[in-house]
Amino acid sequence: MLYTVIYTDRFIPNRFAAYEFGPFVFIRPKYKNDLGLLHHELTHVRQFWRNPLMGLFYTFSKKSRAYYEIQAYRVQLKFYPDDRSEMFAKYLVDNYNLDLNLDQARAALLA
Repeated sequence: MLYTVIYTDRFIPNRFAAYEFGPFVFIRPKYKNDLGLLHHELTHVRQFWRNPLMGLFYTFSKKSRAYYEIQAYRVQLKFYPDDRSEMFAKYLVDNYNLDLNLDQARAALLA
């Protein structure tokens, strides 16, 4: 899988620590050692390579956006010794316009 990781504060929306655009991953420098975050974004890169139209589905379909983000957060959860499912469920509710409540987001992450 081809990808490039760039550590920068540019090109990343304010509410995120990192951002993927096709095969490019942008991560804020203060999160350089966060392997969970890196693998979250690399999950999006794999999703992109499986379906290069992923960005369109992500942008225009809440169902697709939920699928992509839940999959990426499930991967990310595996990289921490503590349980961050509550925090990631809150991210899903607050940052992605998915029409999920906290209980639905938590259940989706832990399914």
